[in-house]
Amino acid sequence: AGYRGTATAGYRGTATAGDYGTATAGASGTATAGASGTATAGESGTATAGDYGTATAGESGTATAGASGTATAGYRGTATAGDYGTATAGASGTATAGESGELRIQWWDHKASRFRTVLGYVGENGIKADTAYRLNDKHELEEVKQ
Repeated sequence: AGYRGTATAGYRGTATAGDYGTATAGASGTATAGASGTATAGESGTATAGDYGTATAGESGTATAGASGTATAGYRGTATAGDYGTATAGASGTATAGESGELRIQWWDHKASRFRTVLGYVGENGIKADTAYRLNDKHELEEVKQ
């Protein structure tokens, strides 16, 4: 799809949209949107959005958003956001954010029977920009060693 367009793909499909566009792909699919766009991919999918965009991926997916963007990934997913962005990952996931960004990773609290969220702010408490983090056994953010 072109400028301000919309692209939709089915199961295991690929969708690509231009600037300010929206791209949606089904399970195991890939969705890519341009600047200020929104990209959504289904289970095990990949979603990528440009600057100021939003990217959402399903379970085991990967979501990447540009500067000031928001990236959300499902269970065991990976979320990456640019400067000033927010990266949210489900239980057992990893999150990476740029300068002045925010990390959010969930964990299951068996006693309360609910998810809890750990927040981390880039530049505070040793949290570094452009560095992947996950939760350790104590539900604390730890740097992912390559």
